[in-house]
Order: sequence, then C-alpha cells, then structure tokens
Amino acid sequence: MKNRKQILKLKLLITLILCLAGKSNQAQTNPVKIDTLLIVTWNGTSICQIKNSSCHDEAVVYHISKNKEADTFYINAGKIVNGVEEKMGILPFVYNEKTKQLTSTAYGIWIFNLKGATLEGTLLVHGDLFRKIIVYKHY
Repeated sequence: MKNRKQILKLKLLITLILCLAGKSNQAQTNPVKIDTLLIVTWNGTSICQIKNSSCHDEAVVYHISKNKEADTFYINAGKIVNGVEEKMGILPFVYNEKTKQLTSTAYGIWIFNLKGATLEGTLLVHGDLFRKIIVYKHY
C-alpha cells in the first residue's frame, strides 16, 4: 500500500512538472503582442512620387498609440523642418494580424507593412501612388 501511494505521488509530481514545462514553453513561443511592436516612436522618410506637384520629400516622425479597440491604432505624424518637429496630424489605422499591415483611408489610402523594426508604406491619392514612406523604430 505504501509503495502504491509513493507511485501515485511520483506520477502526480511528474504530471505537474510536465504541465509547468509545457506552460513555460508555450509562453516562450507565443508571438510578441502587436502593441509592444507598434506603440513607439518611428523615424524615417516620406518621399513624393508625383514630381512637379505640391508634395515635398520629408523627414518624418510617427508616434503610434493605441485605441481601446484591439486592432485600432493612431499615428500622430510630424515632419522635421530645420531640425524641429512640426505636427501634421493624427490618423486612425487598423492593424491586420494576417497581413501584418496597418491601413487607413484618411486623406487617401495608407498601407504600412510591418517588417520587424521597420514600417514600409505607401499613400495612394485618387488611385495614384503619391508617397513612399519608410520609418524605423526609434529605441
């Protein structure tokens, strides 16, 4: 009888250890939450694609924040003029986990592709490629 109790205790202990090991391994393999990746300041360039227009190439700064909704973010955009950041406005974006894209239809169609610490994007206006944007995570 004593051996049977010891065997049961040992089995329970092994089961507990395996469960905890599985949880630990699962926590390590879960992807980083998108909030952690996006909510930061991004710096880079926004280059005009329609020459001889009112558009100007710019050094840009994007401050990304999150809305209460799971997939909604805001980009508070600024440009650097004479070494000083000038605010341009705040645009709402939706993040698609499958495509790893931020999109917005404010003032055209904005599409940003998340590639690690880089956001590569475009702005389409009236169906024309107006801007190409590339910004990098600022640490």
